[in-house]
Amino acid sequence: MPNQITQGQRYLDSELRDKLAGEYVLGTQTPRVRRRLEQLIDSDPTWWEHIESWHSHLAGLNPATELFRDSEELAAPPKRVWQQIEASTFNIKKSPQGFKWWWLPTAMTLSLLIGLLIQPVLIPVSTIPDSANVRPVSYLAMMSSESHPNHFALVAYQGDKPGESNIQIQFNLGLQTLPMAEAAVWMKDKTTGELKFIDSLANIQKVRFMSPTEWKALKNSSELLVTMNENPNSRILYRGECVELSQGEVL
Repeated sequence: MPNQITQGQRYLDSELRDKLAGEYVLGTQTPRVRRRLEQLIDSDPTWWEHIESWHSHLAGLNPATELFRDSEELAAPPKRVWQQIEASTFNIKKSPQGFKWWWLPTAMTLSLLIGLLIQPVLIPVSTIPDSANVRPVSYLAMMSSESHPNHFALVAYQGDKPGESNIQIQFNLGLQTLPMAEAAVWMKDKTTGELKFIDSLANIQKVRFMSPTEWKALKNSSELLVTMNENPNSRILYRGECVELSQGEVL
């Protein structure tokens, strides 16, 4: 019998991940597919790299800026395109006897006025897809030990205001119990190599908010480490490179 690819292995394909991440950010997935992908994201934080890539790509596309471009830079469409638009818009056919063409501008004005009046009723308050409200991960560290690569992830989210940024744990599926009791989390300064204490691993599991000073230190860190206790010289249990995924000015 041919070898069957497990469901987990299937989602390791980079092209498939990029496709699903793009659909997720654009909000074009069905509710069932979206829920399934969110389960995968929760169990495997590396999905955020693909999602952040799409966020960055779409952030550079702003249709509103096209309004300020010189019309000479834009290619003029063929005449037949305008003819088709006019025929579709005004339903141009042989005019029935007695039709008054002078009534057309008035009718269009009334239609526009009615549309503006009923718009607040028909259109929801927020038309932005849920995927656009997803807060991307700002910093990611895939934590590995000597025997368990990418065992779990420490992810940091940048808040809208100073003091709202936070760091937390995201577990992989099948994760064994972590040594929460006395384990401590540290940031390693990329310039000096100095270790700066963040908090216990147990507190970070519950979502640990960071002060502006701590967030600045995180931004200047080369890696995150988990040691046996709050002694920086104690045995290192896990370590991972601190990777910046998105940028912002709010601390």
